[in-house]
Amino acid sequence: MAVDAGVRFVMLRDHEASPEAFGQAGEALIPWLLERDVQVVVNTRVGRAEQWGTGAHVGTRGPAVDTVRSRLGDGVLIGYSMHRGEAVPEKADYVTFSPVFPTSSKPGHPGEGLQALRDVCRQSAVPVYALGGVTPARLDDCREAGAAGVAVLSAIMEAEEPASVVRQFLRV
Repeated sequence: MAVDAGVRFVMLRDHEASPEAFGQAGEALIPWLLERDVQVVVNTRVGRAEQWGTGAHVGTRGPAVDTVRSRLGDGVLIGYSMHRGEAVPEKADYVTFSPVFPTSSKPGHPGEGLQALRDVCRQSAVPVYALGGVTPARLDDCREAGAAGVAVLSAIMEAEEPASVVRQFLRV
């Protein structure tokens, strides 16, 4: 529903899935996504990204950006999950910074706030995407802080009408 409503970038991520289950999901989803001109990155499972010809997204759970860049090459999109106090990896094409706001995916975390997002955006030579508690109403604040855009999970995945939420984000 989200892709049909206009989402054009999808990260395949499931830290809990077995390698077999993740592989089956990717085999089913990736051709469908690519037929719709959706940019796909695979979180942490670099071997799968290599196998499927997608980009990769890593963070503290996965291999270093330099390692991924060496393995996948210069023409492949590589992202990095960044948190307060980290430096932007030199060979990343983009970073997500999180959590900017309180979010259901990190219960009890107050969020780093817009000033922290602003600081990261100022120091980064690559696009920064705000993640964590982002809603359509908070999108302008993230962009004013310097974010190139937003990355969204809960606002879409937990919505009763995901397509409607995607359209709200796209309108803003």
